[in-house]
Amino acid sequence: MKKYLCLFMSMLLLTSVTSCDSSKEDKIDLQEVYDNTEETELLLGLWVTPVTHLTSTPEDAEARYAEIKEAGIVMAYTHHHETHDMEQLMRALDAAEKNGIKMMVSLLPDNYRKSMNIVEATKDHPAVYGYNMADEPGGAAFDSLAKLRDDIKAIVSEDKIIMCNMFPNYAPDWALGTKASDGNTVYYNYLDQYMEKVRPDILSFDHYPFMADSNADFNRILIMLDNLSDVRNVGMKYNVDTWGFVQNSSWAGTRIPNDDELRFVCHLHLIFGLKSYSYFLYCQPSDQSGVEGVFEGMLTYHGEKTDIYYRVQKQNQDLKKMKGVFLNYDHVGFVTHNMDERHVNAIRENLRFGTYKELEKIDSEGMILTGLFEKDGKTGLYVMNFDYKQDNTLTLKLNTKSDFKVWGAGGLEQMKKSNSIKLSLKPGEGKFIELG
Repeated sequence: MKKYLCLFMSMLLLTSVTSCDSSKEDKIDLQEVYDNTEETELLLGLWVTPVTHLTSTPEDAEARYAEIKEAGIVMAYTHHHETHDMEQLMRALDAAEKNGIKMMVSLLPDNYRKSMNIVEATKDHPAVYGYNMADEPGGAAFDSLAKLRDDIKAIVSEDKIIMCNMFPNYAPDWALGTKASDGNTVYYNYLDQYMEKVRPDILSFDHYPFMADSNADFNRILIMLDNLSDVRNVGMKYNVDTWGFVQNSSWAGTRIPNDDELRFVCHLHLIFGLKSYSYFLYCQPSDQSGVEGVFEGMLTYHGEKTDIYYRVQKQNQDLKKMKGVFLNYDHVGFVTHNMDERHVNAIRENLRFGTYKELEKIDSEGMILTGLFEKDGKTGLYVMNFDYKQDNTLTLKLNTKSDFKVWGAGGLEQMKKSNSIKLSLKPGEGKFIELG
């Protein structure tokens, strides 16, 4: 009896050790795959660089751009205080280079000579990533912007990005300067004519949904879905990457997004296939009330970090853990689940699918927006909790057993083979799934 008991205990111990080793091996494999996955950099940028009195010496400028880097921001647009002061501009570019920050140099669309002088002076600086010819130009400016674009292209290296940042779709028709035609809206034609005439390297726009009165959220997000749809379709038509601006701050009539709202609006840009977005805004441009009141950003006019700084930093850390795997995929469209019909219909019809390839069904009590992506014939699913007020869980049902990887704020969170995928999502959170 003792002999059998000893044999049984030995087998039990062996099974336990084997099980522990297997579990440990699974965890090591997951981490190993994560470590061996090459990161594709997500260009997270900012609008309004640290103001002049905060960067008056090279040492001050370097310290301020180090803070930008620590926030997880890798790109910045120069602002008025640099555009009108060449010494300040060069000091900013030097500080950016030392901190690995890519710089989009802003120009003066109403001053061709000065714009070209800025390009001549900066085109060989290693920090310069490209040029923003104008912010929110109307249709009347497209011809002159096309000439400026051509003249810049003639003297800069091919890798420099030439662009403008375009109006949102809630801008008035008179500001857009175009007309509706051929079944297209004024705004669609505004983007289309801009791309056709100016021929920029990317299509960028801004859109800020969070008003002081949260009762406006539903309609503002509906308008934003419409806006994102047009940007996606026009970008696809002209085969250019799309960029955007995310509201992280407040000014007259708006509110500062909380953690969940910021998470929501960041993922909403990425689920439409945008390759980059920038935060509006970083540094408070003035401490005096102006036309739009006092802007509140990540840094005060006097240089103190605000709660917004740390909120953005955390959001960027979570996004970085996804290693930008979604950036290597092309956007196809969406499958929606439990979303309000008005929000669904705000997404262009050509982007709406009932099912898609392996994705057969979504089971959830929550509102789920699933972005459909493809790379080399393989499917990617960007799954987002469309509710920024509560957590949600869901199960994706596939029509066949498939290998999959789930990327999220926890890095590589799952790597399995199954015909179903279970996810838990924080308010506004998105995760990316690679199938196959």
